[in-house]
Amino acid sequence: MRNIYMLQVNYPYGNTAHLPYTAGALLSYAMADHRIGQAYRLKKIFFLREDPASLLEKIEEPAVIGFCCYIWNFEYNKHIAREVKKRWPSCVTIFGGHHVTPGGGLLETAPYIDYLIHGEGEEAFRRLLLHAAGEGTLSDIRGISYRAESGAVTTPSAPPLGDDVIDYPSPYLNGFFDDILAENPDKTFMGLIETTRGCPNSCSYCDWSEMKSRIRKFPLERVFGEIRWISEHRIYGLGSADSNFGVFERDEEITDYIIQMHLQNGFPKAFQTSYAKNSNERIFRIGCALEKYQLSKGITLSFQSMNEEALANVGRKNISLAKYEELMDLYNAAGISTYTELILGLPGETYESFVEGIDRLLRMGQHNSIYIHNCEWLPCSAMGKPEYVEKYGIRTAKIPLNLPHIEGDHFDPIPEYSRLVIATCSMRTEDWIAMNLFSFTVQCFHHMGVFQLLSLYLYQEHGVGYAAFYEKVLRWLLDADNHVGQTMREMKRRLEDIAAGVPGAGFVIADDRFGSVRWPFEEYLYLCTVWELDAFYDDAKSFLSAFFAEDAVFEDLMAFQRAMVKRPFGAGGQLTMPYNFEAYFLNALGNRKIPLEQGAYKMEIPAANYESWSFYAKKVVWYGRKDNRNLYLGGTGERSET
Repeated sequence: MRNIYMLQVNYPYGNTAHLPYTAGALLSYAMADHRIGQAYRLKKIFFLREDPASLLEKIEEPAVIGFCCYIWNFEYNKHIAREVKKRWPSCVTIFGGHHVTPGGGLLETAPYIDYLIHGEGEEAFRRLLLHAAGEGTLSDIRGISYRAESGAVTTPSAPPLGDDVIDYPSPYLNGFFDDILAENPDKTFMGLIETTRGCPNSCSYCDWSEMKSRIRKFPLERVFGEIRWISEHRIYGLGSADSNFGVFERDEEITDYIIQMHLQNGFPKAFQTSYAKNSNERIFRIGCALEKYQLSKGITLSFQSMNEEALANVGRKNISLAKYEELMDLYNAAGISTYTELILGLPGETYESFVEGIDRLLRMGQHNSIYIHNCEWLPCSAMGKPEYVEKYGIRTAKIPLNLPHIEGDHFDPIPEYSRLVIATCSMRTEDWIAMNLFSFTVQCFHHMGVFQLLSLYLYQEHGVGYAAFYEKVLRWLLDADNHVGQTMREMKRRLEDIAAGVPGAGFVIADDRFGSVRWPFEEYLYLCTVWELDAFYDDAKSFLSAFFAEDAVFEDLMAFQRAMVKRPFGAGGQLTMPYNFEAYFLNALGNRKIPLEQGAYKMEIPAANYESWSFYAKKVVWYGRKDNRNLYLGGTGERSET
């Protein structure tokens, strides 16, 4: 029998790893064909990014190796394929996945790759295995590229399999991950399932956009079986690869079954998915159910941009602002964490529209979390096409792979890369730098809480706009002679290095003070601020006092703001306040206004239970960011997380 190997390698997060769902799905589908089952033997699925020499030593006489390619393993896969061909020239190497570009160009530059699969891969992979065993003709296989005497040939795209329902064999239920669990008993695993496949949207920045298709459902029997398998095998976290979870009525049934399995077996302990782009009351009910059992990883209310021109350029349509405000009121009233995602650098966005968009979200009540991602230029997206690049004046910078929160040894002999959009027809490179600095400021000082209560008060009582306040905070910090100002200037220098193409310049920072984790800039800025928080507040006092003029509440409000920020080693105790700050700000965080009243008010502050700065950094800043755990006021509480 011929030996098959599969590679779907990923970076581990500490002791946590992802089960290789895509590799398992391809194998489960192919091996259901009895001819393949008779001709091939699966030897191993590689899922950890281990030393290449060590991985190669584990391979024995391979007939076929399949490589699942993503932005985080593409260079690694090419290295392994190159070495495989040196040792076993007759081995068939197949590349597929989201990072395999359309057409056969990759075959011209990578002679160690035999076949490329474009789009959904199950049927093409099955037929390539049959061809390698002597059956069938390459030209009859849809959605592949191969070499012919005339050069690289790409066959017509394969239509998505299935109509409304796709009943593929499950890799979980067919045992393709059993060996992985048995061989790695000390690993904490995350499992991925599909309840549906396909996305009807055409967002140009997403590499799903080129595979736009109707949404097809997997049978509920399979979905429930996989959830049950994950629960019974004590898989810590469950993710759904759906593009629009919550769009179907049955998604509430699926949610209920996840909860049922969690209550029955204790697993999974968390559920995360991509919710339907136009959030609705069904998603609200799903969020309420998950939140009740602390399974939610936060509900996304995504906009990507608040600028209509940018949205039109990328083929995106948002929910109405009135609907967004209605949903924010619902989630705030229910105490459910939400976060809004924006993409920085979409064509059509300007510095002014970006800042105004964030200001509008804050005015509508998004005080829990806004995640601001730089636009990554993906070669398989519509944005990756040359004509799109030319039309919108897109310029990119190549940086080390943008992977925040990776732990351990920071040296990788086979680096991976990201490409970030740093200029467009509407955004100069200097605008890109300014937009990033503003986003760090808002994420750190508002959503992570350092100045949040101060800015809420200034907005409600003095009409100071959020954007106006944080732009002034940024200008002050860039000139400030304190440790936070120094950190902000270092952020600016690193952004300038990225834009200038300085080798090694990237978007994450490691600092031994906060453990072995690589931190995204805004979280690192927050950690540096809290490191010497009292000194920072003392230094900021004269700057902040100018906003309050003759307002007598300033000194007491500064003391309350200072007391609300969680620190690693706080003693806790009872806080006495001359104003009803707790009730006032709990309402303000829910986008409601009540009078600030004088009196004798008390609030219990729990003692901090963080044994080290690294533990605090993970628990509060990394794990707790979507839940707004940075403050003693308004967060959704502590949770056990990996």
